[in-house]
Amino acid sequence: MPEYENVLVDVEDGVGTITLNRPEKLNAISEGLRDDLEAALRDLNPGDAVRVIRLKAAGRAFCAGYDLTPGTRNRAAPSQPRGERAWELGESRVALDREGLRSSVDRWLWMWSYRKPIVAQVQGFCLAGGSEVIGACDIVFAAEDAQFGHPASRALGIPPTLGMWPAKIGMLKTKELLFTGDMIDGREAHRIGMVNHAVPADRLEEATNAFCKRIAKLPLDALSVHKHVTNRWFEISGLRTAAAEGAEFDAIYHETASFREFGRRSAEDGLKSALAWRDEPFGDGHGAKK
Repeated sequence: MPEYENVLVDVEDGVGTITLNRPEKLNAISEGLRDDLEAALRDLNPGDAVRVIRLKAAGRAFCAGYDLTPGTRNRAAPSQPRGERAWELGESRVALDREGLRSSVDRWLWMWSYRKPIVAQVQGFCLAGGSEVIGACDIVFAAEDAQFGHPASRALGIPPTLGMWPAKIGMLKTKELLFTGDMIDGREAHRIGMVNHAVPADRLEEATNAFCKRIAKLPLDALSVHKHVTNRWFEISGLRTAAAEGAEFDAIYHETASFREFGRRSAEDGLKSALAWRDEPFGDGHGAKK
């Protein structure tokens, strides 16, 4: 198995485990992390020795979103087709931003269509772009104290695929989470259908691994058919079209005054200051937590 800079890979009992490995950045999605995740999935795809993928993360967070660190060359972020943040794209920013957003959606839908089941194991923060990671997965286990949401909706836009929230949690909850930018814990995420199981943090690894090994007892053909016939229901209902439209709406958001002001503050005062400005009216300090 090849070695990767930003993920770890292990195979045991029909389960291929991919570990996001940027703990110092709370596994924020960089260009390198996203490329390595896709490369690992491609390397685990041939044959049927691996029948199930378990996707986990090192450190205290599953994924804190896209990496917005100044100076980060990051085309993984949906608003960064050339590596710049969207507010840095210049005169042709609308076309470039839209191009990057559509490319990002295509990459998540490739993962959604992956031949084998992908089971996510979530601890700590799963925010913003992290919602798109688990949205492309088939099953999600979460620690009861894990934190889910999209605080970025307050100033930075939407996750273009919406993390598949409308299909998973319905229209009303999707709107509530986008309107407020609030975070919910694993118990609430389970109650509303965002995740399949919420378990105590000290049992998360055991529970997820046991589930993966259990379904890996099925032939891969059966698992693949079960996955794709279910996906097809949602695709016929317009999931792919809706995800593509999400990219268009995110590009529109990136022309708003609040987005431009966030970009100005980030450039002049730093990212932490911009996040504090974004969250100050809500009084919950999400930016500080990120």
